[in-house]
Amino acid sequence: MGRVKQRWAVGWVAACWSLLIFAAEVERQDPAEWLRAMTEAMQRLDYQTTLAYTRDNRIQTLRFIHRIKDGVVHEHLQTLNDSLREVVREANKVTCYFPELRTMVVESHDFSRALFREWPGQGLGQAKFYRLGLGQQGQVAERLAQEIVIEAVDDYRYSRRFWIDTESKLPLQLELVGSEGNVLEAFVVIELIVGNAIDKGSVIEPPPAKAAESWKVLDRMEGPTDQRWQLTQLPPGFSEVKRSRRQRPQDETPVDHILITDGLASVSVYIKAQGGSSDLGLGAKQLGAVNVYNRRIDGYLVTVLGDVPPETVRLIGDGVREVPR
Repeated sequence: MGRVKQRWAVGWVAACWSLLIFAAEVERQDPAEWLRAMTEAMQRLDYQTTLAYTRDNRIQTLRFIHRIKDGVVHEHLQTLNDSLREVVREANKVTCYFPELRTMVVESHDFSRALFREWPGQGLGQAKFYRLGLGQQGQVAERLAQEIVIEAVDDYRYSRRFWIDTESKLPLQLELVGSEGNVLEAFVVIELIVGNAIDKGSVIEPPPAKAAESWKVLDRMEGPTDQRWQLTQLPPGFSEVKRSRRQRPQDETPVDHILITDGLASVSVYIKAQGGSSDLGLGAKQLGAVNVYNRRIDGYLVTVLGDVPPETVRLIGDGVREVPR
């Protein structure tokens, strides 16, 4: 009887172990699980990365630091091979530093909508407009990475390829891919430091009070939005998620902003009053993966831009209507 119990116990342990291995294997084979793990890692880990950003045959080198101190998120983005610019985030407050102009631009952002937060949910219909797939494993920044393929199923959005660090689950490479399979834009991590080894003193602080007196501080806080502008045609899967109004730092002109997303790609609509009758800059243009479309509506300039194909921004822009108040 004792041997029977022993064999039963051994069999039970073996069965449980097999189930755990099977569950882990399923998770490794599920691209949506990889994306959820990536989102969680980006939010909870302290990390520092140096990366190359390529667009329009140009390469920029950036340094990005993310750390959490006393429950507050601190981030620091710095360009390393271009005009010195730095962006510092503390919670929802973002400060852009332009040392060559001795100017700081301060604004608030809502960071509640993190990338892939809804994946693979049905809220915005991503499963209908993107196909998720598991690619190959390879080396990025001397770390083992798993490729995740996000394939667009129509012409209103771009496909994407992610390479995710198998250890930390942080992203190591991102490519935006056009309809012809060409890479429109890419981020590639050169160096990644995770945890206590990051430079704790690298997140810059605002200039001291005496120094700040010689800096120009532009506050771009949000104000009440103008609801008279309506979007009468949106591509399938896209929906409006936020409206806001800010003042341009240069001349304090109010600018209305409407944010649209399908849960992955995002499009911004900016509307501002414009004097004169010049049509300079109207029409479409492309900056890497970002397409821009400008048009006039009765003295207002409507600008639509986003990491989507030109047909998408044109469709949205042509559907902007002013509803009489």
